[in-house]
Amino acid sequence: MDISEAVRTEYRAFDPETPVSKLLGAFQTHRDPAVLVDDGAGITGVVTRKALVSSRHDPDEKARSVMREDVPSVDRRDDIREVARRMVESEFPLLPVYDGEAFEGVATDESVAAATEPFLDALDVSDVYTRDLRSVEPGTTVGEVIHRLRTEGISRVPVVDEAGDAVGMVSYYDLLEFAVRETDRQQGGSAGGFGRGGASAADAEQADQGYGERAGVEHRLLDIPARDVMNEPVATTGPTTGLDDAVGEMLAGDYSSLVVEVPGEGVDGVVTLTDVLRSLTWTPDDGTRLQVFGARYLTTTTPEEVADLIDGVADKFDEMSVIEAYVVLHTHKERQRGSPLVRATIRLFTDRGRFSGTGEEYGDAPAIRTARDRLERTVLDEKSRTMSERRGERSPEDAERLLGWWLEA
Repeated sequence: MDISEAVRTEYRAFDPETPVSKLLGAFQTHRDPAVLVDDGAGITGVVTRKALVSSRHDPDEKARSVMREDVPSVDRRDDIREVARRMVESEFPLLPVYDGEAFEGVATDESVAAATEPFLDALDVSDVYTRDLRSVEPGTTVGEVIHRLRTEGISRVPVVDEAGDAVGMVSYYDLLEFAVRETDRQQGGSAGGFGRGGASAADAEQADQGYGERAGVEHRLLDIPARDVMNEPVATTGPTTGLDDAVGEMLAGDYSSLVVEVPGEGVDGVVTLTDVLRSLTWTPDDGTRLQVFGARYLTTTTPEEVADLIDGVADKFDEMSVIEAYVVLHTHKERQRGSPLVRATIRLFTDRGRFSGTGEEYGDAPAIRTARDRLERTVLDEKSRTMSERRGERSPEDAERLLGWWLEA
């Protein structure tokens, strides 16, 4: 299947001189994950909602200063699996599509999921969802939520109450919409950019010469609790739900994720459109296939060394066949002795279930080792349990059938 099945001709484009305030307003009124920047001669970049919320920006700042220019090139004849891979690795939820040199439209995470939905019945939610759950409490401040999203490289976080029940979801969309509403009310006070990256309420107090509401410290944007900005009620699904049904629910409800609840155990994770895209990149092979998203951050470690680490973990679980393994790397601006702060996540898709581990350290090698250690603990914990009671066991032949659904499609 090529990407032409997922091309959208409806999109929004702005001039490079468009102020950020206008971009904020556009994102508030549309759920598009990103917009194009067109200088009249062609597409020059993409501005994502995530980029506007995760950093502080002056409303008069121009689109050209916040856009990303390293947009992967997509041809309408490109395989949809390869486009999904580019979206995941580049962290662009929207890519321009060309027919030769002629611009034809855009492909988004939603349009790719919609085009492949009929074939996703080969997978369950349990095959793809993220189990290393990050959540916040209803009273957690917006400043802390933004800090969590930024430092952990995630785009949304469930709000879970004391009983362990999911009562809402806070995403970049919710935060952006709230920010625009606040900046439209008054000028002066804390910035719509959430005070130097949203690390603390104290930052908001120092932004007296910025933009936004001047309604007292206790009402500053960063101090507002998550319950006041979260999207509710939260949409949920179960681990045994067919992935096609889960995607259908996301598309019908205009959701980018669903909270996964295990009967009798409560909230266990989140399934997102990005998880769906990752599943499209799986490829059957004679042995374990390793994919590295963000491979440019591997500066002191080779893919072969990462594969050896993963094989060592798999060997801890007797008779477990690893069908797919992937590593996702993100970096932050923080550095220590020249080494960037790296967040590494390792995930395994096996005939015994899905496992993951995340580590954050300075340098790619320490981060990957920490992620490996946590992955190993997860594998050993699961080894002591009866996997069939929770996920259901699959033979290697069944797993290969699941991973090969697109070959016939």
